[in-house]
Amino acid sequence: MSDRIKTALVGFGKAGEFLHAPFIESSPFFELTKIVERTPKHAATAYPQAQIVRTFQEVLSDPAIELVVLTTPNETHAELAAQVLSAGKHVVVDKPFTVYASDAKRLLELSLKTGKHIFVYQNRRWDGDFLTVQKIIKEEVLGKIFSIESRFDRYRPEPRTTYWKESDALGNGLWYDLGPHLMDQAFHVFGQPQNYTADIKKQRKGAIGIDYVDVTFQYDQMTFTIHAGMLEKEPTPRWVIKGSKGTYVKYGVDPQEARLNAGEKPLSVDWGVEDAGQFGKIEFADGQIQTYPTLPGDYRIFYQGVSDSIRKGTQPLISLNDAVELVGWLERLSG
Repeated sequence: MSDRIKTALVGFGKAGEFLHAPFIESSPFFELTKIVERTPKHAATAYPQAQIVRTFQEVLSDPAIELVVLTTPNETHAELAAQVLSAGKHVVVDKPFTVYASDAKRLLELSLKTGKHIFVYQNRRWDGDFLTVQKIIKEEVLGKIFSIESRFDRYRPEPRTTYWKESDALGNGLWYDLGPHLMDQAFHVFGQPQNYTADIKKQRKGAIGIDYVDVTFQYDQMTFTIHAGMLEKEPTPRWVIKGSKGTYVKYGVDPQEARLNAGEKPLSVDWGVEDAGQFGKIEFADGQIQTYPTLPGDYRIFYQGVSDSIRKGTQPLISLNDAVELVGWLERLSG
């Protein structure tokens, strides 16, 4: 396709290698033209068609590049995204969009001024379990919803203080890692809450970054709780939804990331399809239990939306206003 969007990937860590590059490469609408990898590792082997460069400036100064994908450390997002927009290019920013709300607002204004899009990578809107939850709510399968609990727990009792995601650096820790996903899902369905309670802290001995999150949002007569921790040895439900007609319980996370981490490319016809053994169950008020199939997830939709916005002028799938508001909540609740 001659009209492919020439794209540069900045950063080839886990996010760049597994959560972005496979979708850019496999799409007929993009051309992975350049990869910024500061120290020689394996980008050239993984994507031999791309030019491997060592500096960000080599991307900014290339007039052929239309889209820049940032998978750099969280605290760099705001400044690098501003440089991309000022260079006349569109930008994909991995979550969290920015660390501070003031930076997010500044980028929104710069996007409007330059006429270039900012696409914030909230890929978990296309988790199969979240798509299924939206279906259950929309079709009122459980009747009136009283409470929703959304958990993303792990068991890592020993802090990895040298790992950047668990460090005390600006914008790191579990809150800025999983908070953007869990809050975005809540707000995408129900909007801004009326009230909230939050317990965000360091729980493990020796932890230097936030490793425990428990936040409850109040919506009229319903509560939506998001939870993430590092000390859950036994499996906890990904979702528990209680309604007037029954309760939905779902274990296990969307399989896409695990398949990407194993080196699989998002090309198969069963991409995003969950094993039936992981399907959630609904126990109805009369005691009957029904297995509820999980809809297939599909992160490819995000980049399809990016292409449509650049080439067809459609609105981005992730509203930039919503992304700015989300950063405000991240900053407010982090204290």
